[in-house]
Amino acid sequence: MIDLHCHILPDIDDGPGSPRDAVAMAAAAVAAGTGTVVCTPHVHPRYPTPPAAIHEGVRDLQARLDAQEVPLRLMPGAEVALDRLPHLGDADLGLARLGDGDWLLLEMPFRGWPLRLAETLRDLEIRGYGVILAHPERAEAVQRAPDRMRDIVGRGALLQVTAGSFTGEHGQPARRAAETLLRSGWVHFLA
Repeated sequence: MIDLHCHILPDIDDGPGSPRDAVAMAAAAVAAGTGTVVCTPHVHPRYPTPPAAIHEGVRDLQARLDAQEVPLRLMPGAEVALDRLPHLGDADLGLARLGDGDWLLLEMPFRGWPLRLAETLRDLEIRGYGVILAHPERAEAVQRAPDRMRDIVGRGALLQVTAGSFTGEHGQPARRAAETLLRSGWVHFLA
């Protein structure tokens, strides 16, 4: 199994608070059948993590895992807030890609609809990137009108829904939206 959206790097964002906790998370992932984790710290106004720091964090944690014989492969990535995109140059955007591919993980805002989302997808496609939208079911605008995602998926975006949304962990509106997105055939990844 590959985990494409994981906050496992220690002391970077809302992930584990220590390297020891990160190693424990990695061991739990391996025990659950995961072989590769893409480390996706937030690049967000609250956590303005430089993508270069993510790559450094991946190297450091991978060295710890290797030394402790935890057989998990780490790859760099980022969960980029839509409003941070204009602040990222080409080099930073390239460092924010998931693994060694051409996909970016973008975080849907929890409040409001990103009015320029379609243009953002087009602009990123022109620059050679595909987009995976992280947990759209948790966004109030999608909860109110899940059909808004039809056009977004039609423009080539893939959707990553959080498994906890199906169990009600993020509330009933997120659960209903996740179920609607799944029934519509628009869910591409579970996190």
